[in-house]
Amino acid sequence: MNKWISLSIGGLFVLLSFQNCSQSGSSLGSDTNTPRQSKIEDPDLKQANNIDILTLDDSIKINLDLSSGRLTQMNLTTGQFVVKCLSSSMVGTINDLMNASSLCESKPPVAGDDIACAQVYGYPYAQLNWSDKSQKVGEYADSCNRGPDLCGQDGNILRGLLRDVVARWDEWSCDFEEVSINIQD
Repeated sequence: MNKWISLSIGGLFVLLSFQNCSQSGSSLGSDTNTPRQSKIEDPDLKQANNIDILTLDDSIKINLDLSSGRLTQMNLTTGQFVVKCLSSSMVGTINDLMNASSLCESKPPVAGDDIACAQVYGYPYAQLNWSDKSQKVGEYADSCNRGPDLCGQDGNILRGLLRDVVARWDEWSCDFEEVSINIQD
C-alpha cells in the first residue's frame, strides 16, 4: 500500500511540474504564439545565382544553379561529382518562390511575453549564394531566435522543394544538353 501512495504522489508531482508549460488560455490564437519577423532588405533573393542544398552528410555538397537548373552533387571526400538537371517546371517553381519572397529574421520575445524558449539547434537546410556573398537559411539556436529564412511560410515551402529535389535525385537527368567550349590561345 505504501508503494502505491508514493507512486501516486510522484505522479501528481510530475503532473504539476509541467503545469506551466502550456500557454495561458487568453493568448491561444493570438499573435504571441506566432514568431515576429523583421524583413532583411539586403540581399535581394531575385539576384541569387545558386543554392547549396545542405544535408546532414557533410561529405556531400549539392549545388543548384538557378538559371540553368543544373544540379551538381560533389563528394567532398573522394572528389567525384555527378551532374543532373531539374525539370523546367521544378526550376520555375523554385525561381518563382525566390522572386516572390524576401529574407526575414525572427525577433526575440519582448519582456512580458508569456513565451518559454527551448534550447534546440536547427540545422540550416540551404545556403543561398550571390556573386559576392552567401546566406545560410533555416538555422536556429533556440525555439525563439531563428536565423534568416524566407519570410512567412515561404521558408517551409523552399525547404520542402529542396527536400523533394534530393529525394527524387534518381529521377533528374540531362537528356539533351548543348555544350559549348570556348578555347582561347
